[in-house]
Amino acid sequence: MFKESSIKISEKLTLNFLNIENYSQEFIELIEQEIGFIRNGDLSNENIKYIKKAIKAWFHKKGNDERPKIGYVAEFICHLYLRSQNFEQYFLFKNLEENGPKKGFDGLYLKEDEMWLVESKSTSDLKKTHLSKIKEAYKDIKNKVESVNQKDNNPWENSKNHLDNRNIKENVGLLKNINKISQDFIDQTPHKVEEYNIIPSSTIYLGEKYKDIDDVKLKAELEKVCKKFNAKKLNILCVNKKSIDEFINFING
Repeated sequence: MFKESSIKISEKLTLNFLNIENYSQEFIELIEQEIGFIRNGDLSNENIKYIKKAIKAWFHKKGNDERPKIGYVAEFICHLYLRSQNFEQYFLFKNLEENGPKKGFDGLYLKEDEMWLVESKSTSDLKKTHLSKIKEAYKDIKNKVESVNQKDNNPWENSKNHLDNRNIKENVGLLKNINKISQDFIDQTPHKVEEYNIIPSSTIYLGEKYKDIDDVKLKAELEKVCKKFNAKKLNILCVNKKSIDEFINFING
């Protein structure tokens, strides 16, 4: 469905390359199955009709500004893929105060009892590359986990609020861990990015110039730059996508 290549470079580094030109019927069915859980939590049961209406309203509010729209769809596809790979979601794909994407980390997951943090970056600027967007995503995660500046947003507090939501599966151990790191932020006790498993994600919208990812070329580029990244484990996600049109068609349907 994702036309993906998954390349395990080492125990520390895995590369995932996705190619999404059009939405097949199977892909649409996967979205229908997952969109409510991604947006509202695995224990939610909201009717998909109202999920679509809420997302449609948020898109409409953004008017002609394409940047938040492409970011939203890119991040949604990232979560759709990770869930298909048995990552367990422990956040809502929305702010608790509004219908838009959440603040703080873009995603908090568990897989085989290991915590993973996600940061999604996207662009429709064809001068940008997956390499540059992955660097940007890594830098953002690093800044968030290492900051103890009280002027910055506490991303762990945000994660804690999402974990407390009744539509999120209870996980006492994870909540205890997040609460401890949140307290460390308040106490200005620093942490390092190498303590965490991270998923930097890059999505490039190619429009009529769509083509699949050159796996060999991108693999070589990422292997080189990832040697400079400090993380417990790295799961890199790169997506070539044609446009957001088919997602908009879906929520309008």
